[in-house]
Amino acid sequence: MSVRVIATVTFSVGAAFFYATSNVLEQSEAEQIPDEYSLRPSLFFRLVRRPRWLVGFAADAGGYLFAAIALAFGAVVFVQPILSSGLLISLLLAAAINHHRFRRIDLAAAGCFSLGLAVFLLETSATGGRDIVPVHRWVIAAPVIIGVVAVLVVLGRGTRGAPRAALLGVGAGTCFGASAVLTKGFVHYFRDGPFGWLSHWEPYVMAVVIIVGFLIAQSAFQAGSLAASVAGLEATEPVVSVVFGVGLLDEHVQTNGVFDATMVAISAAMVVAAILVLSRAGGREQAAAEAARAAEESRTADAPAPTVERVEPVEPADPPRASAEPPEPRCAIPDIT
Repeated sequence: MSVRVIATVTFSVGAAFFYATSNVLEQSEAEQIPDEYSLRPSLFFRLVRRPRWLVGFAADAGGYLFAAIALAFGAVVFVQPILSSGLLISLLLAAAINHHRFRRIDLAAAGCFSLGLAVFLLETSATGGRDIVPVHRWVIAAPVIIGVVAVLVVLGRGTRGAPRAALLGVGAGTCFGASAVLTKGFVHYFRDGPFGWLSHWEPYVMAVVIIVGFLIAQSAFQAGSLAASVAGLEATEPVVSVVFGVGLLDEHVQTNGVFDATMVAISAAMVVAAILVLSRAGGREQAAAEAARAAEESRTADAPAPTVERVEPVEPADPPRASAEPPEPRCAIPDIT
């Protein structure tokens, strides 16, 4: 394994950990914001007042930095599947923080996810034909991206709970998948110097796409389901990135023979199946917690109220009334006769 591959895997895993940390911290704070601020810039102004969310935002920035470095070493097709491990890390962190336990099926799914991802990385050799997407390809791809995200946002606004979190998570994942391709070009321009990117349009569009995706992601977290939102985000981003990497950057996955191609297909199916199972783990834990809370409230409501003996108040005695007329002076007048 070459140094370039090791660096790509190392920074990709680091990015996945940072992103997972930010998912847990940001979601725990965003779900406390009223729904009326969803998909509005005012949501940011309320979130920045929360220290825990700011820590999550810092972790998000660290994840983007690590992902950008990984993309400088490796292809989008190779980096993005590793970043999808953020779903597993997010659920593990949430379980540790909230003192939840995984079921056996969840542990089996976690092992299936790790094994499938490892087989995919070993059996594929992703290469990138270019770092910059030609403008005429963006002219075709950009309206499709905007239309898909707009439809997902409209559908998400019409739902509540986990479905809303999943739909908005898919919308955010689509934005971040497109931003990964733009980040590839952004990193490429650094070869011309630290300010070589200033004269190109891709970095500015990348910033807009990231901001829009970040707002949609926070609105997905606000819906209150960590598993659904992160599953939609982590399952969509690598798929969109791979599609764009192949279609826009001419990246391709090399396989040697039918056996390798079959192993790649099986490993990809394992990863997708594991993501679907793990995406429901948090929902089961949340449902169990809500059921326990409802049972406790029911027991409290059914319990007989404690009897309190009523004590009649004792009225204080009336104070002595003062005479209305002032007393006569008792001054003795001496007899002068």
